[in-house]
Amino acid sequence: MRSNKLGASSAILACADGVSSRRRDLNSALTGHALLPATESWYRVRPVILVHGLLGTADAHYAGCRRWWSQSVTEIRLPGHGAGGEIPSHPAAAAIDRVREAIGEQPQPPVVVGLSYLGAAVAFRAAERVPGRVAGVVMSGYSFLVSPDTLNRWLAGFTRMATHQQGSRNHFAELHGEKWDKLLTATFDELSDGCLRLPDVDDLTRVETPVQLVNGALLQNERNAIGPAAAAGADVAVVAGAGHVVPVDAPRVFAATVEEFAARIDAERTAFHERRRAAERAAHRDVSAAEAGETEEAAHV
Repeated sequence: MRSNKLGASSAILACADGVSSRRRDLNSALTGHALLPATESWYRVRPVILVHGLLGTADAHYAGCRRWWSQSVTEIRLPGHGAGGEIPSHPAAAAIDRVREAIGEQPQPPVVVGLSYLGAAVAFRAAERVPGRVAGVVMSGYSFLVSPDTLNRWLAGFTRMATHQQGSRNHFAELHGEKWDKLLTATFDELSDGCLRLPDVDDLTRVETPVQLVNGALLQNERNAIGPAAAAGADVAVVAGAGHVVPVDAPRVFAATVEEFAARIDAERTAFHERRRAAERAAHRDVSAAEAGETEEAAHV
């Protein structure tokens, strides 16, 4: 079953027997580490929204994952990407609105997944604007330490490479038509004018939803991003043998990692939930200490 409404395609990508089997396998794997109760009652088939990266498509970035999902999956097409369609004056802003609308159409709060710097930023900002409507965010191929200036330099280098390689030009033209270079220009502009602001560590510490960073192990920059993200309160995963585009390099592991994160959200076994519990314990200790001080003062009156 597929729908192209809002540039999204939605499909239930597993049969009932396959879903039950995968639920049992996932539950066994988690309960084997004493994380979750040994029943299936905790497991909610939570919807997943997928946002592809710059100059990609859902087919290019997520096709390999489709056979592995147990969840209901909605794939978002970023504005201006793919065949047909014009590039909006602010495509990232339009993309955030598109993802927010897709979030509102889900039967329950979904997990929103964003790939690379454009897809991850769009997913994060969309979730940030609808607090309470998103169960969690997964960001892949991303670093919270990269500044817009650095990303602009990377994009400029990528543009030069694509311009001088006929094979790359042909590939992007096949995916997006001759407008593909305008997508890069529009992204430059949005980074420069602040319309698209990359989430940083401060954003991560403030966001009111669980976040997981899933990076490949083959790129040093993305390995280096793991520690600061974990310190700021994100769940983290490093996928061996994968580079920048983890769903392409390791589709089965990527799908399993997203679904395992969704399961831990429902079981409240994420870094976000533990950080909240730690804050509550600290507040309780403060209150207890204050009450003890008041009692001691009263005893000396």
